Amino acid sequence: MDDLIMEYDLCDYSIMDASTGLQQLSLKSTETNIAELALSQSPLSTPGVRDSPISGTVPPDSFAVISHSNPLNSEYRLSCPKQQKSNIQNLRNIEIFAQPQPTQRPFYASDINDRPPRYIRGVHKELNGKTYNYPAVRIPDTYLNSNRIFYIRVTLTTVELKDGRRYIHPNSLEIMNRGNRSEILSYSTGILYRITGNDVDSNEIMTFDNLVAIKCKQSQLEDYGDLISFQTGKKCPNTAKSDPKQMIANYQLQKSQLAFSVFERVSQGRWQHIETIFSDVMQEEKEGQNMRTISAKSVFYEKFRSTNKTSEVNQWEFVQGTGENGWGTGQKQYYTVNVDKNARCENGRVIIEARKENYKGCEYTSARLRSKQSFRYGRFEIRAKLPSIKGTWSSFTLLPAVHTYGHAMWPDNGEINLMSHVGRDPTTIRSSVYTKSNNPSQNNTPFNTTKIPDATIHFKTYTLIWSPDEIEMFVRLNDGDKDDRRILIWEKQDRDWQFWPFDQEFHLEIFLAVGGNVAGNEIDDHQFPARLEIEYVRFKPMGEGEE
Repeated sequence: MDDLIMEYDLCDYSIMDASTGLQQLSLKSTETNIAELALSQSPLSTPGVRDSPISGTVPPDSFAVISHSNPLNSEYRLSCPKQQKSNIQNLRNIEIFAQPQPTQRPFYASDINDRPPRYIRGVHKELNGKTYNYPAVRIPDTYLNSNRIFYIRVTLTTVELKDGRRYIHPNSLEIMNRGNRSEILSYSTGILYRITGNDVDSNEIMTFDNLVAIKCKQSQLEDYGDLISFQTGKKCPNTAKSDPKQMIANYQLQKSQLAFSVFERVSQGRWQHIETIFSDVMQEEKEGQNMRTISAKSVFYEKFRSTNKTSEVNQWEFVQGTGENGWGTGQKQYYTVNVDKNARCENGRVIIEARKENYKGCEYTSARLRSKQSFRYGRFEIRAKLPSIKGTWSSFTLLPAVHTYGHAMWPDNGEINLMSHVGRDPTTIRSSVYTKSNNPSQNNTPFNTTKIPDATIHFKTYTLIWSPDEIEMFVRLNDGDKDDRRILIWEKQDRDWQFWPFDQEFHLEIFLAVGGNVAGNEIDDHQFPARLEIEYVRFKPMGEGEE
């Protein structure tokens, strides 16, 4: 038994005499409901009972498993041929076509019910008119043009450490949507896919979309116990640490890789390992940090230091008037170009001021500023203090620069509301997006809110991170915080322009409105004027090559 080492806490072991030339090991379990026999997480190990690792180090081309499904005292025979090998010489190697993106944002179990999943994204690739935005592997046609049955298993692992060891990552790898896949088997630490012509496209590419790595928090890591070796499938004693931070540092758990292992199903319950390859390293990014490399120079930066009321405000366009039907929501103000009253630089800030005064048939005046520059893909930061007067509505909104999609400019061409705030609810802000398929008329607007107790007292930093496949919005509650609070995430998920019109350039608009359907018509006139104060507006584009 030198070439077969087995350990399993729940089983009685006994060597079985075999006249067939096979070394055999009998695992007799007294469990009444034993889990199905599945591939363990090691590419070089024998298969193991699900959630109870059976480990062993054997040659990668010389093991098989036969399972018997007796409900009581179930017996599993592991067979290891001494010389017999599968014919794998005619199989070409698989290779990774689209690597995962080098940085990935964490997703938590608590996010599953109320937030869209954050899938493991891939580096954008194109080939023969097809687009790939998720990790993808090239599958040679020799795996398809055969009567043999092959599977590919995806496992989330740690990086290889200095001592050569690699572990199953404590973060859980899950698949959120199986789609039209021919066959997928999900295990506690990996996903097994059947390799078929339906799952491999005309470019010989198999895409692994809808994969989510659910983060094991520090508090959960304390209960996780010892790590499981990727090489052997066994738990490794003394790898658990009483201090989760030490465990994260020792085993570099802020990093991970995807392992792609190919197996052939030789017969019912018999598996042959073919090969394993590893993806590039994925680095976990904290909430609120910039998840992408951005150019060192901001292409747009406004810090309103001027003492001249007009010199810097006039870098923006003034949007005038009442719009159609009070900008579509029955607003009561008139937007002016008055730099003395409604929009001005003052003490290093831009002030948008709503005033109670009759002007051109309206009861109030205010200002709406639009950036002369348009933007696409990058990071916005706006630092502002919001008004507290009932009946006001302040907003940082991105609107399309041109009419690209559909029949109507809005909502067909999209809208991104980084921050929306009404004075009647002064401690709540809201972030949202609008598209043709998701808008108020459909009663399915994507939005979320968060509480900021002092939003009208102190300046806060509001952040938008916008990429070709994802929009996220954050707020920093306190200047000393390392992490920002995420408000909303909206993902493309390979959907068309009706869900994702955000691949074009947008202008930024900042306004302070009074009354109407959003702000409400209970207005505290005696508290006017109302002030929206902005300390700076920054935009940094995505780095070259990230689109």
